[in-house]
Amino acid sequence: MQIAALVLAAGRSRRFGPGNKLLADLEGTPVLAHTLAAVSAAGFDRTLVVTGQDHAALTNALQRFRVQIVSCADDGEGMGTSIAAGVAVLAPDIDGIAIIPGDMPLLTPHTLQTLLQTFAAHAGSSIVYAADRDGAQRNPVFWPRSYMPQLAALKGERGAKSLIGKAIAVRISDANELLDVDDPSDLVKACNI
Repeated sequence: MQIAALVLAAGRSRRFGPGNKLLADLEGTPVLAHTLAAVSAAGFDRTLVVTGQDHAALTNALQRFRVQIVSCADDGEGMGTSIAAGVAVLAPDIDGIAIIPGDMPLLTPHTLQTLLQTFAAHAGSSIVYAADRDGAQRNPVFWPRSYMPQLAALKGERGAKSLIGKAIAVRISDANELLDVDDPSDLVKACNI
């Protein structure tokens, strides 16, 4: 079974203020590089990173990783458009895809491997997502190949959440791993964990 990671890094970081949150410094390393370190260590067959307006700077931050970089020309339209751009370039032999926001610097390879193993244990036929302690759906989300046409058709701000029906939730015991850096206070929190 071939599973790809699709890391979303094309957002405009509007809530973060000036600058791109994915390039913000977290212990001497950009936020995005922390996320990619976990993804790289998790054992995906391929990793794609969708970039947007800060393509050159993001590409520079990812030089040490083996990734395929996909530039999303319409990055300002929203998450759905970014997902569609990444799914559009997937190789036909991919059996499933994990959609991972690039602003999750505390995510660990262990958690990604647990999600990956759960997805594989169900033969890649069910959606699998990380859940918080209360069972609420969080990211990352693993998608079977059968959902690729719907993911490729997404547009604008609407992400893929509305496509999740029956799915397998994997509760993540450490809530810190599910932190996404949306504003400066999230970055401060990540630095203090």
